[in-house]
Parts: sequence; structure tokens; C-alpha cells
Amino acid sequence: MQRTLLFLSLVSLVFLCACGRSVPTRYYLLESGLQPVKTDSLPAKNLRVAQVSVPDYLDRNNIVCRVNDATQLVVSQFHAWAEPVPNGVRRVMQEVLTPPLLAEGINVMAPADDTRADYVLLVDVQRLDGNFNADAVLEARWTLRDKNDAVLARGIYADSEPVHGDTYDVLTASESRMVRRMAAHLAERLPERIRSRS
Repeated sequence: MQRTLLFLSLVSLVFLCACGRSVPTRYYLLESGLQPVKTDSLPAKNLRVAQVSVPDYLDRNNIVCRVNDATQLVVSQFHAWAEPVPNGVRRVMQEVLTPPLLAEGINVMAPADDTRADYVLLVDVQRLDGNFNADAVLEARWTLRDKNDAVLARGIYADSEPVHGDTYDVLTASESRMVRRMAAHLAERLPERIRSRS
């Protein structure tokens, strides 16, 4: 009797262990797709991309998508961002802004650089999500301030693009492209706003 009970206990333990296995979590990054910039000297004028703000529903590691473009959200259990979304958006924006602003005589500062900036770009992402086989959407507000905290310019940026597929690789690639386009849009506009106030 004890042997049978021990055998059944071991079999149950094996089944519980097998059921306890989960699918490994996959991690994703927003990507700029650009080569690093090389320069021997940096311009005297500096721009800092401030910490990006995001809504609470995006302030998590798990990737969020929508259901049929409705208000229902799905938070993936096994697909996650490899870094916080605000950090990813900020990093991609810095990478995209650097080459064109360097050409305009403005250095985009590294996050760890604590030098006081001549200009600060604040970005408030209000939406960054999408549906499989539908659309990904980015909505953001931005503000450019000078070193005295005076507002030089403000704007709203909105973008969307089709998501051709039902995988997180496809969804996150669409989101990366939208963040790149937002940064490219700002790279065209910020120098003229800065020159007009100089």
C-alpha cells in the first residue's frame, strides 16, 4: 500500500512539473536602424531629449496590443519589451535626431551627460499600440524649451501604419518605424524653431 501511494505521489509530481513549464518570454526593442555617428568634435550648442512620458497602460514590460481597434487591450504574457517603453522611445529619438542636428550645429546629448542643455525636447507619448492584421498607432505631444525653460515650440504628432501579420515581431517593427518617423519629423522642424528664437 505504501509503495502504491509513493508511486502515485511520484507520478503526480512528474505531471505537476510538466504542467508547470511555460513558454519562454521573448523580448523586443524599438529600433532606429541607423549606424552610429562618428565625430571628432561636438558643436557648442546642446539639445537634451528629456525622459519621455507614456500613459500608465504602456508603462510596463509586457507588450500591449488592442482588440479590433476597440478600448479592450491585451497585455502579452510571453512577449515583453527589453527596456521600459519611455527609454526605448527616447533612445530611438536620440539616434535619429543626432545626424541632422549635428549638421545644424547642435549636439544631441547622451542620457548620462549631466551638462546643462541649451535646449530640451519633451515628448509625451499618448498612444503607442496596434492590432494584428490592422493598424499600429502613435500619438504624441512635444515641447521644445530653451535653457531658461521658455517654450520655443509645441506640436502634436500622429501616425499610423498597417500591421501586415499577427506576430509581435511585425507589430514592434511597425511601432519602431513610427517612432523613427516622429523623430525625423522633429529633426526637420527643430532647427528652424531654434534659429527663429536665436
